[in-house]
Amino acid sequence: MRIFYKEYARVIEWNPAWSGGAPCPQVFSNGHEVYLIYYTNDDNDTLAMTIFSGCHSFRFGIVNDEASNGHPLYHKGLNIYKAHIIENSSWIEELKKIHKVHPRYSSKKWEGYKHYLFFFHDEIFEIITTDYKIERVELPLKELAIDIAIRLNS
Repeated sequence: MRIFYKEYARVIEWNPAWSGGAPCPQVFSNGHEVYLIYYTNDDNDTLAMTIFSGCHSFRFGIVNDEASNGHPLYHKGLNIYKAHIIENSSWIEELKKIHKVHPRYSSKKWEGYKHYLFFFHDEIFEIITTDYKIERVELPLKELAIDIAIRLNS
């Protein structure tokens, strides 16, 4: 008998935290790595850059803080302006189901994946990934965006 556990959002520590007012998150990807940048709550000039490796999928946008109560995880632990790990992710289960038709499908491949959700002021960023690292960056946004574009295309 297979037991299904209910999906829920668990708030996690995320450092540096983003600005509550205007974090201006941006996402860059080449299909193998995903970069998420945002203004931190340290001051208006400090950016954080999170580099996700081992990425499977991501989505960006979805809902803002004023419509948060319409999100399916709203009554399941979702907090605005926080970072979360989604336990028993329905999105991961959906992706596994899609990939089961592949002749070399293996459920073991999915064991390291985690579903993260970041609730910013005007959007949500979600990602299915195996690893990440975070750096504080003291470059202007435009220079950082150019640096990331170079990294993704090197």
